[in-house]
This record gives sequence, C-alpha cells and structure tokens, in this order.
Amino acid sequence: MLRLGVDYYPEHWSREIWESDVREMAHIGINTVRIGEFSWGILEPDDGVFRFEWLDEIIEIFARHRIDIILGTPTNCAPLWLYRKHPETLQVGRDGKRTEPGIRGHRCMTSRVFRRYAERIIREMLKRYANHPSILAWQTDNEPEGNHCCCESCTDSFRTFVSNRYESLSELNRKWGTDVWSGTYRTWEEIRPPLGADYEYNWLNPSYLLDYERWAAASSADFLRFQADLIRESNPETVITVNACFAANMPDYHLIYKDFDVASYDNYPEVRIPEDQGNVYSQAFALDVARGRKRKNFWVLEQLAGPKGCWSPMTPTPLPGMMKGYAWQAIARGADMILFFRWRSAARGAEMFWHGLFEGEKPEGRRYEEFKEFLRETRAWDKLFGTELKSKVAVLYSYEQNRAFRIQGQSEGFSYEDQARLMHDGLMAMGVNVDVISEKEELDSYQVIMAPGLFIADASLAGRLETFVRKGGILLLGNRSGVKDLFNARRLDPLPGVFRSICGCSVDEYDPIGKGTQRLRFADGETFSVTSWCDILKTEGATALATYEDSFYAGSPAITENLLGNGRCYYLGTVGDRSLYRYLARLMLDRAGIERFELPYGVELSVRENERTRYALIFNNTDGDQVFVLEQKKISLRPFEVRIVEGFD
Repeated sequence: MLRLGVDYYPEHWSREIWESDVREMAHIGINTVRIGEFSWGILEPDDGVFRFEWLDEIIEIFARHRIDIILGTPTNCAPLWLYRKHPETLQVGRDGKRTEPGIRGHRCMTSRVFRRYAERIIREMLKRYANHPSILAWQTDNEPEGNHCCCESCTDSFRTFVSNRYESLSELNRKWGTDVWSGTYRTWEEIRPPLGADYEYNWLNPSYLLDYERWAAASSADFLRFQADLIRESNPETVITVNACFAANMPDYHLIYKDFDVASYDNYPEVRIPEDQGNVYSQAFALDVARGRKRKNFWVLEQLAGPKGCWSPMTPTPLPGMMKGYAWQAIARGADMILFFRWRSAARGAEMFWHGLFEGEKPEGRRYEEFKEFLRETRAWDKLFGTELKSKVAVLYSYEQNRAFRIQGQSEGFSYEDQARLMHDGLMAMGVNVDVISEKEELDSYQVIMAPGLFIADASLAGRLETFVRKGGILLLGNRSGVKDLFNARRLDPLPGVFRSICGCSVDEYDPIGKGTQRLRFADGETFSVTSWCDILKTEGATALATYEDSFYAGSPAITENLLGNGRCYYLGTVGDRSLYRYLARLMLDRAGIERFELPYGVELSVRENERTRYALIFNNTDGDQVFVLEQKKISLRPFEVRIVEGFD
C-alpha cells in the first residue's frame, strides 16, 4: 500500500493529547509516522541514564491504532551534557573555532568519542525496538550534510583519505600541481582541511579542494554506514533509510545510498510561482534526482505542509490545492511514501514557523482539510503501489561535477545545476519519463541522454559514451565538457578533450559572456537567445545545426550534430532558456523514435506501470486552468490538479 502520514514529535507535547492525536490520525487514514530523530537528550538526559518510558508509551499507542513507525536514530542532536564532557565532539569551523552547541548537526562525524556515545544510544534503542512489529523502518541521523568539520580528528581522517588515494606524497604534489604558489607539501602532516576559506573557496588549489569534497562526502557516508551496520546487526531484515535534502552542502547521496535499502527525500517545493514562463521552478527535477539515487521508487519523509520559516523570513502560504498537488507530484515521480512535516506546528524552538498541518491543539483549518482530501484521493488509487517509472531518457547529474564547477566558477551566472534543470525541463515538456542519474551508472537501458558539462572526465567515461552512441544512442553533451582530468587539473588537448572524437568538433575559442546575451539561429530559421557561455566551434566531421548571430564570431557553429555508428552526438556550446531545450528535446526524441506529447508550460506527465497496466499522472503545476489535447482527448485541469488515466497507451 502507499504509505501516507506525518512526522510527529510527542516529546514536544503533553501526554494528555497523545491518544487523541493518534486516534485522529487513524480515523482520517494515516498509516505511517516518523518519530524520534531529535530525541537523544530526552532519551538520555544524563550520561548513562536512560528514559525510554515515554517512547515505549507512544509506540504502543501507535501500535494499538495500527499505525506503523519509522524510528530515527537521534545522532543529529546530541545532548548538551555530552558536549560539556567532551567538547572535542563538536565540529570545528573554517575559522578554526569549535561550533557552539545550541543548533543541530554540529557533531563531528569522525570523532571516535562521539561514535562511542552514538553507538550506545542506538544499541539501547535496538534492545527495545529492533524487532518491534510496528517499526516499519529506521532512519539514520537527519538530513546529513557533507562533513566540512576541520577538527583534528577530521584532519587525520582527511590525511588518511588522500594518502590512500595517492601512492606517495610526490605523486600527490604532481597531481595537485602544488608547485604553483610554492605550495609543495614535504610531509603528510602539512595537509589540512581548508581553514580560513569561505564556503566558495575562491583562491585555494582546485585539485586539493575537490579531493577535500570527496573526503567530505566519503566521511558522511561512513558515519551513516556505521549506524546502518549497528541496526542490521540487530535485525538483518529491517529496512534502513536516511532522509536527503536538496541543498548547497548536500553530500554525495549516490555514494551514501549504496549502503541503504531505500532512498528518501525531504520535499519542500517552491510556492512562489514565477511570472516569467522562461523560469524553471518545478520540483520534478529534485524528485527525479531522488528516484535516480537508487534507480527505483523512493520515500518522502518530509512533505510541505504550510509556510516555511526558520533561518530566513517565512515564505508565502501554499495556495489552495498546492499542498495536495505537490504531494501528488511526488507520487507521480515515483514516491511510495508521503509523510507531511509536521502534524502540528511547533510552539517553541527554531522551527516554530516551519508550519505543520495546523497551528493549535485541535486538528483543523484549510491546510488540514486539504491534507484529509489528499488521503481520501490516494486511498482510491492505492493500486499505484507496486508500479514504477520506466524511462528511455536520462539526464546525467553528479555530485563531483557540481562541486568542481562550484570550486571554479566559469562565468557570471553560469550554473551546472541550472543547465541540468533546463535539460530535464526540456525533456519533461515532451511528456516522457526522465531519469536523473550519475554518469557512473549503467547507460545501456537508455535511448536518449542529456549531459550538462562533464567538466571532469577521462577516457573511460568518453569510451562508455562513445559505445552508447555507436549502439544507436542519442547524446547531447553540454559546454565545458572534457575541461579537467579526474584530479581537477586542466587538460591541454583541444576541447572538448576526451569527447572530441564523439562530438566531431573542437572549441576554437570561447567567450564567457556571463549575464550578457547572444543569439543563435538554426537552419530552419528558429532563433534563440543564449547567455552565460559561448563555445566558438570548429566542425571536424560534425554538421553545424545552429550558428551565432552576434559579436566577432557571428556565423560560427554554436550547436553541432555528429553521426557516429548507429547514433548521434549533439554538442551544445552555449546556455539557452527553456525554449531552446524544448527544441533540442523534440529533435532528439524524434531522432530516437520515442513518442512524445506537446504539453503547455507547467503541465507535467509521468507514467507509472506494472506488468498489467500503465497509469498516466498529469499534473497542472500552475495557478491557472489548463486545457489541452492529449491522445485526441480534451484534458481540463484546475490549478495544481492531478488527473490519473488508467490504461494509458
């Protein structure tokens, strides 16, 4: 069955309302809740003193009402007594100072002392609940970030990481290019995390920084694996997950989820609808990223329930229908569980204005009624459980590429992530399922692949993509591909480097135009405005599809097409708005013979299927009515409405 429910914090509320809360949850159709992920200080109020009675009680209340539980390990927020006894368990920031307790997520992930205490509280939980019939799954930690702690423990861990990566210090110096600015290391002890650097780094060695980011991701993964191993030791059959967020400091979740049973995501869509339809704002990209992390259906462990406000001013409240529509959108993209954050808005603490389903003691109000309506609708479509999305189309998107671009920005306004979103948006506008996967994944199951700049690349990746094309695949390769080797050093061969033979072109020169604009024209007369970056291309077997119209390179190729084996490779030397990516998606899908549908801006179509039938989920992601024709049938959708078509051809 589809898992539907809320995040609940019984420790914040009087015991007197627990029973009535849970009774109401069961009455309206909630079947799953998440609890416990921030409760360490209540479970262990003093060193070795455990108070589990309250958790025992609430678990039994849920069990009595047949509501299953995802139980969180509480390692994101350790109690103050632990930090007082062992200040070395607190993170050290880039300024070299220990983080003061009082917020969350400020524990050092590599600290052996912290892990000893974390293991103890997790084992105490496992003694009681590892085999409890109401525990559906375990969540480790909460919204883990990349580990950018600079303490001595993390310094030692980082040194070990790079010493294992390089055979010798001389090899490290050579690969990092430390002879620049007299940065040569003479001993391993001279290597430290980037103290004194702001978040975007600016001037530090790019090769060193990328390896540091690789370590930050690996150490986060190791911290979470350590917890998962403890849980599996107590119950090898249990389901374990961790909730991801889409944020600037997110770790490499492709790496993390190798050790977990299901990918999870915290889904907080944008509620401000842009006036300019050229802007891409759909949350579908992030949801497809979540599904792509394990290439199967995923869970949403936190879903938008109201205005957001914590570290910044509050956002507008979701429009009527928006909250329900965004939950349906997640199901349409492959979610099998939706838990709204949270049941009741907090009355205290930093997140009191990160709104839940209602504000007062009694469950009521417009948002709560909309939530109940969502539960009624999903009960009617529980047959969606057991279906999945199958795609012939993928966008390549990876942690390492994103980090490499952020370490050395390429021009004003240039964004790797934005280009990935634009490619995804162009394909999604054609009404096809889109997978978003790492370039390290298997590619054979796809017919069309779009790749924003593969900044870091080697012959192995180029060979895999060439094989894909020669076998009949259609590839779009974005600008700034093949610029760097795996050590984040600039390659000296003509761009696009290792992809030159696949693309059948080279970059004669480039113009980082930033927020300036150019125009390009296709042979069929279509013109588009472009920005950020312009590769001035020279064809070497490829055909020019579009040429620039302005500046000294007017008439030079901007987009090329190269026939290779049974397939085609397109090289995109610039950055357009969403209309350009729609044009390219239409062209590539037609070349591949993939059925497509022209959809209005803001209308999304995805298909979930099993061996018996296919379900089309059509979502109006706009605040206006949409009327259009799909498969010779007129479709009318109200704002944020989802229509499900069973037996979709």
